[in-house]
Amino acid sequence: MPIPATPELKIQIPDSQAIARRLSAVVQVPTISYEDRTLTEPFLELHRLLEQQYPRVHQTLQREKINELSLLYTWPGSQPELPGVAFLAHQDVVPVIGDQANWTHPAFSGAIEAGYVWGRGSIDMKSQLVAVLEAAETLLAAGFQPKRTIYLAFGHDEETGGKQGAHAISAVLQARGVHFAALMDEGGAVSGGVAPGIDGLIATVAYAEKAYANITLEVKARAGHASTPFKTSSIAILSRAITRIQQNPMPASLEFARPTIQALLPYLPLPFRLFFSQLWLTGPLVKLVLAEEPFSNALLRNTIAPTILQSGYKFNVLPEKASAGFNCRLLPGRPLQELLDHFRKVIRDERVSITCVDTSAPSLKPVSLDTPFYHAMETNIRSLFGQIPICPLVMFGSSDSRHYENICSSIYRFEALRFNKPEDDLTHGVDERVEIAQLPAMVDFNLRMMQSWACL
Repeated sequence: MPIPATPELKIQIPDSQAIARRLSAVVQVPTISYEDRTLTEPFLELHRLLEQQYPRVHQTLQREKINELSLLYTWPGSQPELPGVAFLAHQDVVPVIGDQANWTHPAFSGAIEAGYVWGRGSIDMKSQLVAVLEAAETLLAAGFQPKRTIYLAFGHDEETGGKQGAHAISAVLQARGVHFAALMDEGGAVSGGVAPGIDGLIATVAYAEKAYANITLEVKARAGHASTPFKTSSIAILSRAITRIQQNPMPASLEFARPTIQALLPYLPLPFRLFFSQLWLTGPLVKLVLAEEPFSNALLRNTIAPTILQSGYKFNVLPEKASAGFNCRLLPGRPLQELLDHFRKVIRDERVSITCVDTSAPSLKPVSLDTPFYHAMETNIRSLFGQIPICPLVMFGSSDSRHYENICSSIYRFEALRFNKPEDDLTHGVDERVEIAQLPAMVDFNLRMMQSWACL
């Protein structure tokens, strides 16, 4: 579907070094999300910085602060009766764990060196935050008037669940009767080396995301002296339960892998194409093959990962209690009860208590890809990256966008970032950095998306 024509605008995208300098300043503000506290001053400092760097946005758009630290910008459209469109990013970053001596540049230096902007949040996701604001500032300078109202929503606690940020913004908008025609958030990207048989780049657009659940197993048993051990112990019982869970993954299904496979089929070499095109025949074998790799395995099933183990305090004491924590990711629409039933069925031991200590609401089924908004996204991706494969994907992590499912039925998750190989993505890692040469394309993509979506 062609993108609707808009009046000819004289658009001048800022050069890469100018964008890099502004991104560097944003990275230097340590807007860290902590599980147990919120340091407000860094976020307020970031707000002041954004006002300075993007004067047209702050003079023209209405800015609101939700729960003091989250930002909501409203750019009124010429036809306010139409549902608006939204562009999301989050202000917060994850903490830096361990000694920063392992970093080439300090984590919040925002160093500009060797063709990169270095620092925590440079990928996740201050580069997107800056790209959205750069795009809006550029369009305002060119005199662009959207037909649909454009919303920019920047939560402050995505890394810890988004309940005070995105969830609160969504609640405010819902109370006002606002409904979005489409929404774009983080999720997919342009990557190389992610599909067997395809050497070039692939654009992945996340059209759904998994829900999460944190499960705790706990065992209480008789304590005692280690010199005269009992036949069993809390640690032994718990270890057996963990082993059973690890050896018995939840059932695999091709339901959410099928759309991804179908989108990639035309680009696969002939042997791969034959293998993946006959799923009615090869389905069982395809599941076995995909289950061998962590990424494709996560597309097939609810995943269960042990992440916390606690017990004991002294070498010569048999501990009374042992516990383990699991982070689980549920396929769209799958209920929490199905996961809990699996734990009970596999462990088969009443001495092990099973508790869900935290969960997100079950995420909705994937959104439709047959919409003018998705087709516009495809057009804009290919206008920047060429005729590369574009495939839908279920996002394994969580994003702020799930909090907007009640007011938007067309949520697409994609950033115009390119990773030539999977290890280039240093999200949450040591030496997180973004390539300066990519910044203008990120701005260009968001600019095109604002123009096309707001004029549909």
